[in-house]
Amino acid sequence: MANMIHNKDCLKFLKDTKDNSFDVCISSPPYNIGLGYNKYNDNREDYIQWMNDVWKEVCRVLKDDGHLFLNIAYTKNSPFSAYKIAENVPWQLQNNIIWGKSIEVDGRVRGYSTPTTSKRYLQNGWEHLFHFTKEGDTEIDLEWSGVPYNEDYNNAARNLKRSGRDWRPTTNCWHITYQSKATKEITKEIAGDKKHPAIFPTKLVEKCIKVSGLKNGIVFDPFMGTGTTACVAKEYGLEYVGCEIDKDYLKFANERLTRIL
Repeated sequence: MANMIHNKDCLKFLKDTKDNSFDVCISSPPYNIGLGYNKYNDNREDYIQWMNDVWKEVCRVLKDDGHLFLNIAYTKNSPFSAYKIAENVPWQLQNNIIWGKSIEVDGRVRGYSTPTTSKRYLQNGWEHLFHFTKEGDTEIDLEWSGVPYNEDYNNAARNLKRSGRDWRPTTNCWHITYQSKATKEITKEIAGDKKHPAIFPTKLVEKCIKVSGLKNGIVFDPFMGTGTTACVAKEYGLEYVGCEIDKDYLKFANERLTRIL
C-alpha cells in the first residue's frame, strides 16, 4: 500500500482504509474556483459537502498524533468557502498559516503573485494553509522548521546566535515561491489540456513535513495531482500514499517519482 499513488476516487479509497494508517496528510484539493482541472466540475454547495466528507475520513485514517495540512485558495467569488470547509474538519485548528505567494527569478524573490490589471481589486497574493491536529495541541518541531539566522543581517541575529541557537522559530506567515523556472519547466512537460493549473510548490510541502517533525512514517495526499507531496516525501526518506483520478496527472507524477533516487 505504501509508496503508491492510486488511480481511484479518494473518498472511495478512504472508506476502504483502516483507522490510524497515516502520520501526516498534506494536500491542496481542487479549488472549485474555475481552474481547468481535467476531471473535476461541481457546483459550490456539492463541493463543500464533498470536502466535508473527505476531511472527516482523512481525520479517521490519520494517527492520533498526526497532522493535517490543508491548502485552500481565497477567491473573491466565494470568500468564505475556505472557512466553511475548515470549520467542519473534525480535528482542531492548531495553526492558521498564510502562504505568501512569491515569484522567483534567477534565485531571488522578485515580487508577490502575478500582476493584475483590475481597477477594482487588489491582487491576491496569498492562500490559506490550515494546520489541524486531533486536540489542537500536538507538539511540533520548532528547530527543524525554524529559520537559520544570517550573521550579517542584524545585531539581534548575531546576539541570538552567540547564545547558542542559530535559528529562530518560524511564524505562521510563509513566503514561499509558487512561480519559478522549475515550476515553469514542470508545467511545460504537461502539454495542452493535460496542463495542471495549480502545481503544489515543493518548499510548501517541505515546510509542512518539518513542522510535523516526521522523520519516519507515511505521508498521505488524497489529491496527489502531479505528485509533489509524494516526491518531497520520498526525498525526505518517508513513505507516501495518495490518490489521483486523472490518469494523465498520475502518469506524470509517477514519472517525477522515478527521477528521485
